[in-house]
Amino acid sequence: MSKKITKALAAVVLLVILGYFGGTWYTGTQVDEQIVQRTQTINAQLRHNGLPVQISTEKKDSGLFTSSYILSLRIDGAGQSHTLNFDVEIEHGPLPLSRLQQGKLQPVQAFSRVALINDEKTANLFELSQGRPPLDLTLTTRLDGSTHYEGNLAPLSFNNSRDGQLHFDGLSFSGTLDASNRLAQFSGNMPLLQVSPPPNENGTSTLIFRDMALSSHFDGRQTEASVLQQQSTLAELSLANEQTRFEIRDYRSDTESTAQNDALTAAQNTTLNSVRVNGIDLGKLQYGVTARGLDRAGVAQFMTQAWQLMLDNGRTGSQAVPQEKLMPLLASLDLMFSGEPTLTIGPMIWTLPEGQATATVDLSLNNPVPLLSQFGNDAFALLLNSLRSARVELQADDAMPPGAAKRLGQLRGSDQQSQATPAGQSDAQKLQNVIDILVKNKLLSRNQGHVGLSFHVEGEPSLAAASDIDMNGESFDTAGLVTTLRERATAAERQIRELTPAKQAPAPADAPAQD
Repeated sequence: MSKKITKALAAVVLLVILGYFGGTWYTGTQVDEQIVQRTQTINAQLRHNGLPVQISTEKKDSGLFTSSYILSLRIDGAGQSHTLNFDVEIEHGPLPLSRLQQGKLQPVQAFSRVALINDEKTANLFELSQGRPPLDLTLTTRLDGSTHYEGNLAPLSFNNSRDGQLHFDGLSFSGTLDASNRLAQFSGNMPLLQVSPPPNENGTSTLIFRDMALSSHFDGRQTEASVLQQQSTLAELSLANEQTRFEIRDYRSDTESTAQNDALTAAQNTTLNSVRVNGIDLGKLQYGVTARGLDRAGVAQFMTQAWQLMLDNGRTGSQAVPQEKLMPLLASLDLMFSGEPTLTIGPMIWTLPEGQATATVDLSLNNPVPLLSQFGNDAFALLLNSLRSARVELQADDAMPPGAAKRLGQLRGSDQQSQATPAGQSDAQKLQNVIDILVKNKLLSRNQGHVGLSFHVEGEPSLAAASDIDMNGESFDTAGLVTTLRERATAAERQIRELTPAKQAPAPADAPAQD
């Protein structure tokens, strides 16, 4: 099974285990009946969602105070089947012995331990973790039916010429699951992950994640208005080889998905407080993406089918996707875009000591799937007919473009920021002159120390029928905009060329005259 699929399935394995132990547990011999029922329920849910995972249980021992089982997860993908076996020990309530030994006197339904079994399928993992269980999980099922869990992924490490180097400090996580009230919380922390692939003719590289924290909260008590919030932070991410070093410090991403009846709104906002390349400070980056009006069922179907498609084509070298497998994806896209959603990209903000630049793109979308039969061979026509409106807003402080040009010059290894060109201008000065020309020709606007571009177009039923276009406060029809842009761009290009006249070599004496 490929590494990509293995990583994707790791989350599913954890969710299945949590779902298995979430909810009501009984004591003594009643556990057997409960386990059979829960196994059947979870398998039915997995099949309904198209997930290639099934579970089974084998009883080892069952008594009045404790029960032990083997929980098996069979994972099917890419024409192969893989099974993971877990050792399950359940201490029945109301006062499990392990909790009493810890001084915890609060009555509970059950206290459970789950650990991955060391067998021929997992022997390599146990070797990498130096004999410790790669996954160790404890679950406390409370009297109200909710489950609190705590777990650890064991540290792993290797260093050899075939596989390269890996140093993983482990991951600790905890949370609660209340299936009856549709509530769930999760938090996890990973101190360090460092990976270096085996060297090749170009050397090797090293990827480092340091101090990563993950958290999520789901509230589905109102079935028609559920909310999922997620946050991830990272103290440092770096990727380095012999020529280049890329660093991000103080990364944070916040995601919120809200389902209101059949419509889904999803938003993500990301901040990279410090970005450096080869020691050059590229400042702070912020960006956001928001999608509104997506069909809730369509999104769920598309994600499930896309993931299943990834599993089916997970074998190395299996790149082609049969057309019959794409048809369900198109049907899900058709449903997902049936509500004419909107998409906002931004604000995207780039901050340097010299200033700040922002950009926002707002799009109103038509359903593109019914248009494929008519415009499938013309990408530009498909794009125009898939958009109902588009708004683009760009703005930068006057000092921002020269500051950006300076850093881009440093990345190229150029010293032109301190040494003037033959025309007596640095890169930053030349860029400022170009911007002045674009403003003069009304391709950009300038107002109160800011330079920018504003563009807005609407059409009914799509941009293919747009007749009123606004650019920097001026209104045009389609033909007028094209003519005006051509004239202004031609004039601006001529003026920009005049900034640095091209050097002409002397023509040979016998060369014919040229126009």
